[in-house]
Amino acid sequence: MWIRLRLADLKVILHFVGLFVIGIGLAMLVPLCTAIAFGEWDAALDYFMGFGLALAIGMGLALGRTRGEKVTHAHALVITALGWLAASFIAAVPLALSGNYASYLDALFDAVSGLTTSGLTVVTDLDHMALAHNMWRHLTHLIGGQGIIVAALSLAVGLRGGAFSLYLAEGRDERILPNVLYTARFIWFVTAVYVSLGTLVLWGVNSLHLGMAPDRGLLHAFWISVAAYDTGGFGPQSMNAMYYHSYLFEFVGVLLMLAGTLNFNLHAQVWRGDRRELWRNIETRVLALNMFLLSVLAAVGLVATRYLPGGFEIVRKGVYHVISANSGTGHQTLYPGQWTTDTGGILIVAVMLAMAAGGAVSSTAGGIKALRIGLIVKSVIHQVKQSIAPRSAVLKARYHHIEEKFLTPEVTGAATTVAILYTVTFITGGLIGAAYGYAPMMAMFESISATANVGLSAGITGVTMPTGLKIVYMVQMWAGRLEFIAVLTLVAHVLLSLGVRRKGSL
Repeated sequence: MWIRLRLADLKVILHFVGLFVIGIGLAMLVPLCTAIAFGEWDAALDYFMGFGLALAIGMGLALGRTRGEKVTHAHALVITALGWLAASFIAAVPLALSGNYASYLDALFDAVSGLTTSGLTVVTDLDHMALAHNMWRHLTHLIGGQGIIVAALSLAVGLRGGAFSLYLAEGRDERILPNVLYTARFIWFVTAVYVSLGTLVLWGVNSLHLGMAPDRGLLHAFWISVAAYDTGGFGPQSMNAMYYHSYLFEFVGVLLMLAGTLNFNLHAQVWRGDRRELWRNIETRVLALNMFLLSVLAAVGLVATRYLPGGFEIVRKGVYHVISANSGTGHQTLYPGQWTTDTGGILIVAVMLAMAAGGAVSSTAGGIKALRIGLIVKSVIHQVKQSIAPRSAVLKARYHHIEEKFLTPEVTGAATTVAILYTVTFITGGLIGAAYGYAPMMAMFESISATANVGLSAGITGVTMPTGLKIVYMVQMWAGRLEFIAVLTLVAHVLLSLGVRRKGSL
């Protein structure tokens, strides 16, 4: 039976949405300081206005909370879905004022893409974008990679209950530490360590190997470290990772991608000294197998086209793009048109499969996730074993994920449900893209990239893309990042509300 939201429920929901909007506004102080430091006064004004608007709207929403109302699981789902939408609309304001977007809708597209760590972009003249705006684009990856809810939980912002429900509603499946607030802080601590290390190493690569000026090299190092670890595809240059044309740069990026696509719970186990978990865990095994097989398939595609001159370049390009796709990062060293015109069908199929599979649960990656794929495969094998075993035999399937667990119908059902939702969304987006006149393979590639929050592009995404398709991809990025349930809950409550109003008017 559906429960209709009361006015008191709406006040609780809007209160937390308001807090998230205020948080986005406070985060704008970073690009504001960047603009002041580099004398970008127009950009500074953009973020001053964005900051003021975020505070005004956020405080207006946050003031209406009813005292004594606790956050329920239903509240958490709606808060999460609305909070991500509101954060995107506010984050788009300074981008829309930057002059690098044809419209507010385009700026919103990049804000959604940034916060969902997708990396698809419709920016114009990126190579001459103000440093402050580039800082903000990559900062949205940092905020969205860990999660808006996780950011709020790490500060315990306004929470008196419902913290774990909010944590789960954002697509997190596991609590790492007994206290969910400590879990959120641990996630940010891990992120700070990897991003800091990545920034230092890439700064050295940029300065010593690529010859960049120290300040420019440091900014690029930080931005790429954030984007690679948080598995987002933004880059400070229009050529993305091709701009650097360095195997050292790509190697460091791959290490950050792999770190970002691993489960935060797995990071905790390894940091506690249990390094065997890396090889025993069903997720890491599925990830490793996926990346190996799809890298071989990608290399075969590159060899068949004779596009690259030698074996080293074939391995370098093939492995890089499979890891970029499988981790959900979206950095690329091929031009969009080369997916379909130069490299043939085998490479694009390998990359599409990698994007759809995705990384680990409770990580910064998107996609169906390796754990769910492993559970579904184990369930199929278990069903086959049961069908050929004697009727008297009692078979139980186990899997290792942090600890030994039994494979139950509930676990398999949950994994299958999410996998089906992703698959249906992949196909739906592909059909819509094809209906707009794009080649079916390209349309499916772009749809998977958007839904799985990857950011690799076959050339469809851009400023000239139809408005309807921009909206479709934004919805796919939003729904895919939250793994559908929070979004579907919000839609259900909206439809229920409209139905009740219509009935009342009759």
